Amino acid sequence: MNAPFVAYFPRKPEEFDEVVIRGKLTDNAQNASFNFCLRPPAGWPDDQTSPYIAYHLKISFTPEGESKVTQNWKNVEWQQEQVSKNWLVVDRTKPFTAVFRLLDNQIKVFVDNVQHTPDYEMDMQLPIEEIHSVELWNDFEYVEELTFRFNNARDSYQLNA
Repeated sequence: MNAPFVAYFPRKPEEFDEVVIRGKLTDNAQNASFNFCLRPPAGWPDDQTSPYIAYHLKISFTPEGESKVTQNWKNVEWQQEQVSKNWLVVDRTKPFTAVFRLLDNQIKVFVDNVQHTPDYEMDMQLPIEEIHSVELWNDFEYVEELTFRFNNARDSYQLNA
């Protein structure tokens, strides 16, 4: 993928909102990145990622098939990385599902579903309500689904008995 796959949030994200991504990497993928971007400044080139990335997750594969996940964020400059084992896409020949849950001060990433403890977590340094888009970069063969799940508790009401 030379240009990113981009999906824009239809409304400001809130605590407990989720982004579900189903897709597949190329069979010989070297890198795949998921960026949760804030709106870039006026005049910022369209072909460049925003200088403000609230959350970045990158999967890297070596030619020998070893892999790792790097989590990071960017406020003009990249900040301290967190590197861990790759559980997200173990087999590049098969599709994957990732669920990104946004919290006020943290993001949690689940492989396949949310019926277990998070596979990855990272503290958020930039406000989630300013996240504008999700970008998918590099070696994606296809994106089958990108779904925004909103926590609609604030919109619900109780019937009077």
